[in-house]
Amino acid sequence: MNRLANVFALVALILSAVGIIYCIFVHETSVRYGFINTEKMLNTFVEAQKVRDQLLAEESKWNDAEKVIEDSLATFEERLKLEYDTASIETKKRLKSEQTHRIEELGRFEQAKKGGLQKMQSELMAPVYEKINGSLAEYAKEHGLDVVFASSNGSIVYGDGSRADLTENFVLFLNNKYR
Repeated sequence: MNRLANVFALVALILSAVGIIYCIFVHETSVRYGFINTEKMLNTFVEAQKVRDQLLAEESKWNDAEKVIEDSLATFEERLKLEYDTASIETKKRLKSEQTHRIEELGRFEQAKKGGLQKMQSELMAPVYEKINGSLAEYAKEHGLDVVFASSNGSIVYGDGSRADLTENFVLFLNNKYR
């Protein structure tokens, strides 16, 4: 009986050792991952908020200038309504030409506004993305992560709020680093 107990103890010891080796192997060979919700991160990262504020201020300036052009066009069109019916053919042509010119001017302005804001956003966000990418590599190393996915517009179907969602901790890390 004593011999049987010793055999069982030896088998238990061997199985325990194998189990421990297996756990270590699985831990060392498994891929550790997480994801960052980029929209949430950009909305809460102080550097991105500064850029957003600058863009909103610039957009406000563009909107003010656009309003002047729109008001000028509206005033012209009111005058056009009053004069058009009694105007000569030559005057009607000139008025329609001027109206077309003003409408085209507004369209060019809207395109310039859109392009200007996009260019400004690209220029201002480039250093923000550099900070994010550099910090993300640092964060991943510190937390033993092998892969970090970025999600936008809900492309991660499951995981929001789970241990794999690194967004809040990473934003805290970023904000502490760049305050």
